[in-house]
Amino acid sequence: MIKKSLWKKLCLIGMSMIVCTSILAGCGNNQATQNGQKGEATNEKLVAYGELDPQVSGQQIIAEEKGFFKEEGLDVENKLMTGPDENASLVASGDAKICFGSMYNNISVAANGVKVKVVSPLVNAAGTQSVVARKGLEINSPKDLEGKKIGMTNGAGVLIAIRNMCKATGVDINKIQFINLGVSDQLAALDRGDIDAMAAWEPWIGKALDHGGTLLFSGTKSNLPGAQGDVHWIDFYMTLQVTQDFYDKNPETVEKLLRALHKATDYINEHPEDAAKIIAKRINIDEKECLRIMQENKYTMQYDQQFVDGANNMANFMLEMGNIKSVPKTDDYLDPTMMKKLFPNEVKL
Repeated sequence: MIKKSLWKKLCLIGMSMIVCTSILAGCGNNQATQNGQKGEATNEKLVAYGELDPQVSGQQIIAEEKGFFKEEGLDVENKLMTGPDENASLVASGDAKICFGSMYNNISVAANGVKVKVVSPLVNAAGTQSVVARKGLEINSPKDLEGKKIGMTNGAGVLIAIRNMCKATGVDINKIQFINLGVSDQLAALDRGDIDAMAAWEPWIGKALDHGGTLLFSGTKSNLPGAQGDVHWIDFYMTLQVTQDFYDKNPETVEKLLRALHKATDYINEHPEDAAKIIAKRINIDEKECLRIMQENKYTMQYDQQFVDGANNMANFMLEMGNIKSVPKTDDYLDPTMMKKLFPNEVKL
């Protein structure tokens, strides 16, 4: 028979082996997860920064609300800011490792030496960069814009669309009087008749139309008499951007983000009204207004020459406006590698 003291020792040894085995098994599973994520466990919460905007964060919101992030094994917390300036500073400081924003912001941080990777376009918002005439203003031809006062924020990207409109229609841009105004001030000035038109973006364009204004043209459509139809006067992309450090350490996580966002892009294009309801509720705006804005956008993750050219055109414009000191090389911050791996049909460079 086994003595009581020996029995106790055997029990203790057995319990120790069970505990050790459990710990090793747990370590093995954790290590496998870490190896798969290149240093980031699947169940670790990711913070993704965006904006209260259906253009910037449409796919970001849909991927969360429809469970596409979870389907990819990601736990994502969306932090939606009121404007792009907040996110740009967070990216520059390294706090925002995952950020949804405009190409304007991407170029700004890249030009300032911040190491970032734009891994995919999400939306071309050219259709929301627009010029609206005040109520009662009669425009019979594009040349009628000469001598008119247009309210616009200095350095705003919509100026690219105005320049290209002038080139296409023979309007002398030097004969247009630009008045430097913030977007809210533009709307008030338009109502008072202090300016003849305002050049801005959504949701301010919708507000101007609600006040009786007339849409003259956007980056994708012209209503100007004698020049009506589809146009290509600006590209204004929204993107998914990650820091270089996050990109290098967590490639599989970035791939999962892209797969989830691709599902979200398809959902928006296939179910626009349902998508607008979801997004409107999340950012607290009217559903019809949200749908109207979204219908002016092109939701696409196509990584093509138009996207790259749009980035270069925007960067050169920003340099001219004095917003950046040098134009960053697109190869330094645009990277289609992961999109090419996951969705080769979307990469057309």
